Amino acid sequence: MKFTHLKCGREGARTLVLCSGLGGAQGYWAPHLDALRPVFDLILYDQRGTGANACSLGPTSIAEMADDVLEVCESAGVKSFDLMGHALGGLVGFDLAARTDRRVGRVVAINAWPEIDAHTARCFDLRLATLAGQGLAAFAALQMNFLYPPFWIAAFPEKIAAEEAHAVAHFQGAETITHRINALRDFRLPSIADGADILLIASRDDALVDVAQSERLAARIPGARLAVFDQGGHAMNLTKREAFEAEVLPFLAAA
Repeated sequence: MKFTHLKCGREGARTLVLCSGLGGAQGYWAPHLDALRPVFDLILYDQRGTGANACSLGPTSIAEMADDVLEVCESAGVKSFDLMGHALGGLVGFDLAARTDRRVGRVVAINAWPEIDAHTARCFDLRLATLAGQGLAAFAALQMNFLYPPFWIAAFPEKIAAEEAHAVAHFQGAETITHRINALRDFRLPSIADGADILLIASRDDALVDVAQSERLAARIPGARLAVFDQGGHAMNLTKREAFEAEVLPFLAAA
């Protein structure tokens, strides 16, 4: 798989894998690079079936997506790493943290869940129905309303329009996104042994994933820490970037 390996040049720097959500694009993390690059060696990649790694994707699973992370790290010559994941990316981090040959250290999971609930399942149903019935442009527009909160959409209409156009131009395909959504539906939180270093980040105004899902994760993962933001939406790491980075950087950079 194709990937990007950005080395900060600092001796002893930890490697941080950035794992995107359903969109799968490494570009999702671009706003964080100025904060992360001086501290960490970074691995970014487009997930299988998307972007630079576009392919005909059949039925898949979160475990297979976690295998892809290991494949990328092997290709980069990285034996151990931390991972920051958004939604789907957080589930990938949980899968890796549950493995007996655990190679992931710290995990940051943003607006993730232990199992899909009826609300998020309904949101995915609406998105796929919109794609089938109204087409790609309507699907991309609806995606913005699930990703961003009202205050962000109202403040940055030009940015939202540009992101919609980008989503249409780089769409992963109806079959691929359906298989990837099905992987999210099928995911069940595996048993994670005590000692895993996991930070859960959630936003109360997330229109796609209820904050209660992160609370459930905190109750089920031994030692997990939970930080809840009042605002930010599903993409709260972008809409509240400075506050988000102030929360996660000390966790990831701790000795």
